[in-house]
Amino acid sequence: MLYSKMPLFYPEENYFYMWQRIQTLWLLLAGIAMTLTLFLPLALLSTHGMMGPENFEMYTLWLKNATDGSIGSGHITWDLFVLDALITLISFACIFLFKKRKLQMRLCVFNMLITVGYILDFAVRSWQFKAALDADFSIKFALGLPIITLIFLYLAFRGIRKDEILVRISERIR
Repeated sequence: MLYSKMPLFYPEENYFYMWQRIQTLWLLLAGIAMTLTLFLPLALLSTHGMMGPENFEMYTLWLKNATDGSIGSGHITWDLFVLDALITLISFACIFLFKKRKLQMRLCVFNMLITVGYILDFAVRSWQFKAALDADFSIKFALGLPIITLIFLYLAFRGIRKDEILVRISERIR
């Protein structure tokens, strides 16, 4: 085979075919998008108190005071962090399960459900922080990344399903 003679990053020839599939790209982009949400601010909460205006940036793990950089002890969001890390790990793990398409499809659907849970959890948490701080809420760019991740995961699921159908049809022809 021509492709088995071409060196890539892995000495085994099977890994080369993994990178030729379009769903690998979608899963990689989904993992990168959720990795970015770990480090970028998702929302901005602005309060107007007696001491002057204060701004709070909401990250996946905490609510940080943008004015002085302090992190409030009562404003840690472990649940968002765990969901985000789980989505990222499953997306990257699915890339290397290219020989087990059924498991890959199930993990993609599970990952989509976790992503919807992440979005809902973020909505509840931001509403709680907004009510507790009596603040104005504005979104940042990184808040759109979980929605983009949902799209990437759906596209990966479609690609995996097409591969599975193609394999079944080719086995039926034999």
